[in-house]
Amino acid sequence: MVSPSSSPPLLPGIHLIPAFVHLFRLPVGIVAAAAGSATVYTLNPETSILHFLLTALILVCMTSAACAINDYWDVEKDRIDHPDRPLPSRQLSLSQAWWSAALLFAVAILAALPLGYAPFLLVVVSTVVLWNYSHLLLCNGIFGNLIVASIISGLIWLGSLIADRPFALLYPIGFLFCYALAKEIIWDIHDAEGDRSQGIVTIPNQWGDAAAFTLAWGLLFLALGSIPIACFLLPIPHPLLFALLSSLTILSLGAALLPYQWQRSDRTYQTLIQWERFSMVCGVFTLLAMQVDY
Repeated sequence: MVSPSSSPPLLPGIHLIPAFVHLFRLPVGIVAAAAGSATVYTLNPETSILHFLLTALILVCMTSAACAINDYWDVEKDRIDHPDRPLPSRQLSLSQAWWSAALLFAVAILAALPLGYAPFLLVVVSTVVLWNYSHLLLCNGIFGNLIVASIISGLIWLGSLIADRPFALLYPIGFLFCYALAKEIIWDIHDAEGDRSQGIVTIPNQWGDAAAFTLAWGLLFLALGSIPIACFLLPIPHPLLFALLSSLTILSLGAALLPYQWQRSDRTYQTLIQWERFSMVCGVFTLLAMQVDY
């Protein structure tokens, strides 16, 4: 007699969920969705719930798809820099990554259709660029850094377009661009060996780690130094709260960057990632603190 199993079998494919969560960097997508929704709320709190939901869906899908397709193209490089990721560790197949990225980008484009011509066009252009990002890196990694920083800061522009106030938040767009560009340079420091193996020109590979850290710190200090100017020039209703949150966005990343610069180990790198995600959450609340009639 065969005794019944003590627990029912898992549904087909359910064991792949943690691998897909890792592939999509889901926490990053959730924060991006929150930032886009916060932008819409800051500019137009009366926006319909549907628009908020579509904004969040677009940004979650685009961020997740970008991570998936980037890992698809960079699998050989990641065998050196990130062997624990789902593709180099063979938790997922290349076809699974490709099709999931294609599906998520398609969902993002479809979700943008009801939002109007300008948001739809921005999503389509961003999709094309993100799909081909790894190929652009082969031409010039520094140019690739600028592209990614522009797309990341573009999430605020997307929210501004959806709220029908495209130029109301130019300062946070510039702030986020400096922040994102600094992060891209920092990630290039960690990925320098894999980039060299693929012949990718980055700031660390071209001019060395010291120059890369100097430029990253310079961008962070530029963003930090702009905060009091913004409080003075922009009609922010709660300037002290805005100054606190925006400063925390920069300082929390800087506090983790210092130990990583002194000792580049797996522990300090993972700590840097954790604090970077905390700093992004602070950035979301910073956007909410800027709710003002420009």
